[in-house]
Amino acid sequence: MMRLKGDPLLAELQSLSEDVDRAFGRMLASPAGGTAGWMPSADIYETEDDVVIELDVPGVHGENLSVEAVDGQLVIAGERQPTDQAKRRFRAERWSGKFVRTFGLQPGLATDDIRADYHDGVLTLRLRKPEETKPKRISIQHGRKQITEKS
Repeated sequence: MMRLKGDPLLAELQSLSEDVDRAFGRMLASPAGGTAGWMPSADIYETEDDVVIELDVPGVHGENLSVEAVDGQLVIAGERQPTDQAKRRFRAERWSGKFVRTFGLQPGLATDDIRADYHDGVLTLRLRKPEETKPKRISIQHGRKQITEKS
């Protein structure tokens, strides 16, 4: 879910909701007696031209990641395989298994121009913002002089 600017209480509630979603996602992703699933952390922010989503997915091979835009949702799926070389495990703390993260897309975002890059365990998705949502400088006429301010 994309964070909206504004009320800090709503931001806190949204954060709490995401934490609960992540906890339930981990619970539901781990079938009884099977390997545990995991939910990678995500940051979402905007630049002047793009909405950017970054997911921490270390240890996932690029061929085990997929990104799809479906029905106003961005669906990111992947799988991290546990090492199969271990004869005996003393401790297993790292998450492994499949994950699916879904993010609602704002209306007007161009899904045909999504760029994805995977580097150093971080999957970065860039969604181009539509031109009509970008801020535009409007000049103001004052008397006979035109006033323009630089950004």
